[in-house]
Amino acid sequence: MRKIFLISFDDGTVWDRRFVRLLNKYGIKATFNLNSGLEDFVWYYEDRFPVRRQILSESVDLYRGHEIASHSLHHHWLNTLTPPQLSREVGDDCAALKALFGLKEIGFGVPFTACGEREVNIIKKHVRYIRLSEFSDSFAPPADPYHIPIHALYNQPDVREKIARFAQSSLPVSLFVMAGHSYELEVLEHWEYMESLLQYIQSFGFEVMTTMDFVNDYFGR
Repeated sequence: MRKIFLISFDDGTVWDRRFVRLLNKYGIKATFNLNSGLEDFVWYYEDRFPVRRQILSESVDLYRGHEIASHSLHHHWLNTLTPPQLSREVGDDCAALKALFGLKEIGFGVPFTACGEREVNIIKKHVRYIRLSEFSDSFAPPADPYHIPIHALYNQPDVREKIARFAQSSLPVSLFVMAGHSYELEVLEHWEYMESLLQYIQSFGFEVMTTMDFVNDYFGR
């Protein structure tokens, strides 16, 4: 029985630097979903803590060994965009990231939570897979690569219990997707917690891989 574990982090903030170092310490790969159109954007967590984006032109070496995926150009609510606007948001971001990181194919992590079948059908023309923002309690892999769910956020109170249930899954192939943002590790002071969580994940001997590696392995190239 195969148990495949994916770590998918959004937004590409400056704290990806420390998070990547932590992942590398344990030899764990992750997927980073980036917005190429927001490098100068700063917002304030709880109106007080500045959250800055990583400068992507300086980040090729930073993310080496991990996966880069699109998170749309400007992190809009996708359901508010017209089809041409959505196609540009995804297509332009994918093109920019492919050029910068030398990618032949790219996946997509949905920003916010609004992504219905209208959006999926537009996005999938540009990408190899779509990681949705919807949650699932089923560890069965999705029927296609355009409906990959999230199973838990890294900071959910019951994340360890969910991971333990995943470890007991009797399916031939089981999938667990853990999501989050590196800025949360900083503002919530979760660095030690995350290191302990990574150790916990490693203790089960899961196949921890990038989302693209899972998609190509499970669905074929």
